[in-house]
Amino acid sequence: MKAIANRIQAAVVGKQGLRLSRRSMMTGLACIISALLPVAAAQAQTQAPLSKWLVGTWLLESFTSTDDKGVVTDAMGPGAQGYLSYSSDGWMSVQLARAGRKPFAVPDMDGGTTEQTVEAARTYFAYAGWYAVDEQNHIVYHNLLFSLMPNWVGSKQKRYVRTEGDDTLVLSGDPVLIGGKVQVTQLRWRRRAAPAK
Repeated sequence: MKAIANRIQAAVVGKQGLRLSRRSMMTGLACIISALLPVAAAQAQTQAPLSKWLVGTWLLESFTSTDDKGVVTDAMGPGAQGYLSYSSDGWMSVQLARAGRKPFAVPDMDGGTTEQTVEAARTYFAYAGWYAVDEQNHIVYHNLLFSLMPNWVGSKQKRYVRTEGDDTLVLSGDPVLIGGKVQVTQLRWRRRAAPAK
């Protein structure tokens, strides 16, 4: 602190021809540090490890896909809904649904016709498992134990993470085959506040 005070005093003397007492310099320096402490604390809070920052429930804002020609489309149609959940003990799940899904003709788990059952599966996507975070590269890995698409069970899905403020999460993946075309998906999520008790 004395070294910093000497530098400040030298700068003041050099510029203004003034010389402050050691006590005045130390008092001024203490005031500056006190003023900066809240800023430093706030910055520390925004720099929480990604593994802790992710924990919570996220609501879908948009789900887009981009093909190799740069064409961007709504991957599940406009107005898709969904939520993503990361628990503090390392588990995750995601549910995605197209807007305006039609109900079965009969309100029974097996009450849909073949066409209705196929349509229900095509307008919904879900998986769950445990997750691991690569803090350095801002990547979260979803290790799937369950998936609507059977091919993904047992797989590790890589998601590149981008954060915006404290309440927006953007996840994108490596290219995947969708509708016969290789595409890159991006999902934008908004943190959901804890329910009132």
